[in-house]
Amino acid sequence: MSEISQQEIKVLRNIFAPLIGIKIDWLSIPHQALPGFEPSQIAVIVNTLIDGILPQIELISSTKENQEKLKTIGLQKSPNFIGERESYPDYIHISGKRVELKGLFVDNLSLKLKRPPTPREPSARLKENITINSIDIAKDVLLIAAIQLQEENGFCSPFIVDIEVLSMVECIKARDKRLEETGGKWIDGIPKVVSTVGKKKLKVGQILLDADYEKDTNFGKLKRIPYKPLQDFLSKWT
Repeated sequence: MSEISQQEIKVLRNIFAPLIGIKIDWLSIPHQALPGFEPSQIAVIVNTLIDGILPQIELISSTKENQEKLKTIGLQKSPNFIGERESYPDYIHISGKRVELKGLFVDNLSLKLKRPPTPREPSARLKENITINSIDIAKDVLLIAAIQLQEENGFCSPFIVDIEVLSMVECIKARDKRLEETGGKWIDGIPKVVSTVGKKKLKVGQILLDADYEKDTNFGKLKRIPYKPLQDFLSKWT
């Protein structure tokens, strides 16, 4: 089976392009309430909202012009098993392509949020349940929506400021290659890295056992996947 082509990805990117610039009317926060929120808290709220909205994409804007434009997006929530909170993929497109959505929260420095003393790494990731064996290399893409809170008339709502569509198989291959190159490995389906005890054993030339590894808690974070098209997009907004 051949992998999804860059031309197919370009077509999807053009289909999803009407998302850019859309105001999401479902969330409105009074400007004076912003100091009570950290950017990461807003990101969780917005990303959860986006996940629920996309299958009903024409409803996210109150203007008839935008609603008509968004009807062409063509996404449906992917069927999953009862009780599963996070199944893969998130959506099925009318073209037959399968779409996994990740939100990228873009901090608006002009807004007075409660910012921590040091920046926090975005939590969006491709988790270990998405493996090379669970994806369809000919159909699966990663859709990233860059979302920023913007103020209008004293109230702040999320706006989609950019989107990117990437080959899922290329992202997964780059993610897994990084694990291998940093000395980690899969153990019983869990990505693990050398533990502190394991590093000490390595220094004295001892052979490592599975017990000398621990779960990689940063596995799959988008900022750590060395796939150039992905990093080029992230660098635009972070």
